[in-house]
Amino acid sequence: MSIMRLPLAAVAVAGAALLAGCAGGSSTTPTATPTPTAVPTTTAAAATTHAGGAVAKCVFADLEAALGATTGEAGQRHTTVVWTNRSAKPCTMTGFGGVDLTGPNDPTFGATYSLPRSSKTPSTVTLAPGATAHTTITWLPPQDGPGWTPTGMAVTPPDETRSATVGWPGGAVLRQDGATSPGTFIDPVAPGSQS
Repeated sequence: MSIMRLPLAAVAVAGAALLAGCAGGSSTTPTATPTPTAVPTTTAAAATTHAGGAVAKCVFADLEAALGATTGEAGQRHTTVVWTNRSAKPCTMTGFGGVDLTGPNDPTFGATYSLPRSSKTPSTVTLAPGATAHTTITWLPPQDGPGWTPTGMAVTPPDETRSATVGWPGGAVLRQDGATSPGTFIDPVAPGSQS
């Protein structure tokens, strides 16, 4: 077996280069080689949940409607319709829905008073199972005379076509069908059972 011998000068140069690479010295700062960083799994999971787990809108079958409180004395009064999420999953409500007061046939306007919307801007309300949202009805009693007294209300959730029937809290309403600035109107849905 033969042993290969390197010339002494080559060994000296290689050793000096090795020592220079390891010595670094205090006057120079070593630079780190950038290493790729992994995206945290929580960020990826959050993005997946947000994209694929959006909360669906409340549909008529999810909701139960009930008559809430009435406040106010003379002048405008405020009655709430309370929406309860009866499903096992959260859902969202956005917008106005509809309210039709029903009662005796008025010779001028008929037996139904479809209430106009207020100028308030709707926002999205998320209802957990069992949670509530409400629609506020602002209504104007008659200033003179007996007015028109509803016997019930047909209430429709936002973006739905089916309605639930709830009672009327009592009291006559001034009919203003077609008025440009009526004193009776509905607000968009809001969280909780009343304002």
